[in-house]
Amino acid sequence: MGIGAYLIDGAEILLAHTAKKGTGKEPESLIEHSNLVLHYVDKLSEHNGLSSAIQRAVANLTVQDEPLTLAAQYWVVKCFRQAIYLHDLGKINPVFQKKKMGNQQIEKLSLPGDSNHALLSALLYLDIHLAELDEIEFPGANSLVGNFMKQVLYVFAYVISRHHTYLANIEEPDGEETSFEKQLQLLQKKIQRYPGYVHYYRYKERLCSREIIAEMLKSRYQRFTDTHSPFPFYVLAKLLYSTMAACDFYATYAYDAERSLEFQYFSKKQELRPVLEAFHNTEIYRGVQELRNNPQTTTLSPINRLRSALFLATEAELLRNLDKQLYYLEAPTGSGKTYMSINLGLKLLNSELGLNKLIYVFPFNALIEQTKLTLDKIFPDELRNQYPMPVINSITPIISKKEEAAETGNGETEPDFDYKSVLLQRQMLQYPVMLTSHVNFFNYLFGLGRESNLAFTHLCNSVVILDEIQSYKNAIWKEIIHFLQSFAKLLNMKIIIMSATLPNWDLLVAGESDTCSLVTEREQYFQNPLFRNRVQLHFELLEKKVITEEELLAEVLKKLKDRQAQGKSTRLLIEFITKGAARSFYRCLQSAKLDIPLFELTGDDSNLLRKEVLKQLSKDEKDNFYLPNAIVVATQVIEAGVDIDMDIGFKDSSMLDSEEQFLGRINRSCLRPDCHAYFFNMVKTTLIYRADQRTAYDLQDEGCQKMLQDKDFSGFYHLIMEKINAERQKANLKNWSYFTASVQQLQFKEVEEAMRLITEKQYTLFIAHAVAYKNEDGEAEQLDGAQVWEKFKVLLADREMEYAERIVKLSQIKEKMAYFTFNYGIQHSGKQTPPQFYTEVVGTLYYVPDGERFMELDKNTGAKKFNRQAYIGEEVSPLL
Repeated sequence: MGIGAYLIDGAEILLAHTAKKGTGKEPESLIEHSNLVLHYVDKLSEHNGLSSAIQRAVANLTVQDEPLTLAAQYWVVKCFRQAIYLHDLGKINPVFQKKKMGNQQIEKLSLPGDSNHALLSALLYLDIHLAELDEIEFPGANSLVGNFMKQVLYVFAYVISRHHTYLANIEEPDGEETSFEKQLQLLQKKIQRYPGYVHYYRYKERLCSREIIAEMLKSRYQRFTDTHSPFPFYVLAKLLYSTMAACDFYATYAYDAERSLEFQYFSKKQELRPVLEAFHNTEIYRGVQELRNNPQTTTLSPINRLRSALFLATEAELLRNLDKQLYYLEAPTGSGKTYMSINLGLKLLNSELGLNKLIYVFPFNALIEQTKLTLDKIFPDELRNQYPMPVINSITPIISKKEEAAETGNGETEPDFDYKSVLLQRQMLQYPVMLTSHVNFFNYLFGLGRESNLAFTHLCNSVVILDEIQSYKNAIWKEIIHFLQSFAKLLNMKIIIMSATLPNWDLLVAGESDTCSLVTEREQYFQNPLFRNRVQLHFELLEKKVITEEELLAEVLKKLKDRQAQGKSTRLLIEFITKGAARSFYRCLQSAKLDIPLFELTGDDSNLLRKEVLKQLSKDEKDNFYLPNAIVVATQVIEAGVDIDMDIGFKDSSMLDSEEQFLGRINRSCLRPDCHAYFFNMVKTTLIYRADQRTAYDLQDEGCQKMLQDKDFSGFYHLIMEKINAERQKANLKNWSYFTASVQQLQFKEVEEAMRLITEKQYTLFIAHAVAYKNEDGEAEQLDGAQVWEKFKVLLADREMEYAERIVKLSQIKEKMAYFTFNYGIQHSGKQTPPQFYTEVVGTLYYVPDGERFMELDKNTGAKKFNRQAYIGEEVSPLL
């Protein structure tokens, strides 16, 4: 039924939007806007599988373990669609029309000055659909279905009421009622006193006489019992909120810009074929094909033959299991997981399953940057212009094609930058291939705000590759796998979970799991000497319960001397689990005055310094190291995919999967003999990882040593999963039933808090100092931190500039800000202390003026390092 059917004659004068002064554009009527919103619902259904996702979510709803009848499913789908269509119906409020729209055609009515429209839309939605529900019977349905349908309407109305704000706990108590119930009740009483608020509503008499809240209260127990399935209903509610916000944005943009925003996914118009051809033209893929076509006569080296065999095996297993939703890709370090994952992602996109986009998700920015470089090498510039493959995170600038053209001299000097479309494409994940962080991805899945939810509906029909998932805090592994299974099943997502140390999350799911392990003959690869014997392991230093810095230094110098005596070059990596221990040992090595380039890499280093270090540690075009001899002192920032290749490693032992990630930095190419790793104990692991179940099993145990040598972590993870499951069965607030109750009752805020990957308070220092660096063209440039900060503040405070333009420009300046920002977050002394010396605060960003005294020049890289101890020791009180 069209929106006009709910309005009195003459309601065509009601407006939804007005144009800015001076544009000469006609206002947009409420009816026009509502129809346009529905048009974008249909467009999302056509291009991105929205309609199918809604139907799948509804088909998986149950009441007392029984699925809804087809008639009941049809009605829920209809109500979903109507909720989006009618989300602005409350704009019939004459006060809104007068105050917000400046609508001079509205007749004078004696009303208080309440211009609210979202809550009024929710109330009108309930009035319309409760009346309709009175006339419906659902044949064959159990007796509780009618009450459940009222709960569906209640939830959909709540989402409507929040479409200009954020999702909170839907069952937030306010006395004997919930906050939302009380708001509806107060609004209805106001309308009963001032019926003029709904003057344009055709059924105002019914609205004023009906006890809507009393009817909703009768079905309230449905919200507090386990009669309906939790995860599908959560997905359905999130899908409604996201689609409502997204289609509202699309429609508003179309009115404002007078054009439609085109989707950029893989499609008939944007074919996958050129991307496939470019990938198939790479040297690595051609080598794989050589093994595929001529396994007996291939000229591939032994290591590349092994990598290619694994490449083909994972591809074959994927194609045999296209009906699965989640895939585990556990592959040894050095086996080429990135190329394997690209191949698997493209196979899925080409499998006629309706999939149309590829999203890479990483826990660390270093991995994002590395994979982006790989994609840039595989796919030529002209192809990436046609098929954008952007990084979407907080420090990557939003750059338009016109701006890129101007930069290369092929466009106008000052391009006409369509800030709104560029921002929308980014917020709505409007790209065929994207790379983002795990924090961003979890924000799409569980975030509360309107803008963070814009992406959720666009996750439909996507291939998602989750890399290094063992880095996610294991306190929520059980929640993660349950949600991933639900999202994948209902939104038609295919999720590839990959790592060299991959926990089997199936052990956290009761019943049948919809997953597939892509490496079926694991021993064939992990036990192959090329991978298994890549690094020789040494545990004798663990016999010292705690090693001193002096003892460790003596061991390191001895190994260096032995290698030098044998005429061998040495690239040496030493990893600690605290920044303080790393910095102290780095100072010791500086004092030793070794004639070897010495580097330090910790979380205190800027992006600029980290890039310079990794560049010097890399290889030239002939695959030779720039530095055959080098020493790197690091914290665990060096783990999980950082592309360096060392000969010898020393590591302060922590957790078993962390040890394997460390080993992945040694003999990464699998081509050099005589590579070794030595483990020692210096800092107690439980002081750093307090809530991590993995700390219970470490290299002091001979069984764990054998697991590390054999590259078989299944026993380790089995023990961890048992501990997690046991923890969730205890009679306390961590019990699994408490979490599922939060999901079922749509306590969005509680769920978001539970699913946060990072819970520690994060502080960031902006240290104003001079930065010298080389741009992409190799030209020297200088940046003044104080000037960059001022530009940032001016942009932040500019309320005259259009929002979209301001956000795009902020994203561009934030890339420069990354040269001056340093984490000052997790303090391992048992308490977290905020920064003590600063002059300004913006959010969690603390501005430190005259910061040169807190920086020291790294002679090897020419970049500056943050001296945390110098900052902590500053005897100055906060100046705020």
